[in-house]
Amino acid sequence: MKDARQHRRFQADIQVSVTVGDRKLAARTRDISRSGLCLISTEQIGPEGDIAIELVLTFAAGGVSEPLLLRGRIAWCTAMFGSYQVGVMFIDVNQERARYLDMFMGLLDGTTNAEDPFENSREDTDRHSDPDDPFRP
Repeated sequence: MKDARQHRRFQADIQVSVTVGDRKLAARTRDISRSGLCLISTEQIGPEGDIAIELVLTFAAGGVSEPLLLRGRIAWCTAMFGSYQVGVMFIDVNQERARYLDMFMGLLDGTTNAEDPFENSREDTDRHSDPDDPFRP
């Protein structure tokens, strides 16, 4: 059977902070894509409205990424071996958040340089510079 998802999923164990109403929960991802993720939580998360998600990558050298803040909607929640598997669809992803999400996904798939994550998204400053600028190269 063919997977009908729009975006490629990456299996990833990422620490996640989830805010549901006035509850703040710690969870981990099972997988993530450009349009959503699957969480593993010790608490059931029902479809009682939108949630806030904060994702933080942990790097091999022990460093962590800046948190990626997103909003999500619960698609489903299933009990599984004493925990819950929760499907989340990202919502309200504006242009700036989409850029950070793309960078985040690039760190997972290896297309983004962890040392300089915005390297491929910078404008060509020479093309837009003032010809009379004394600091122009």
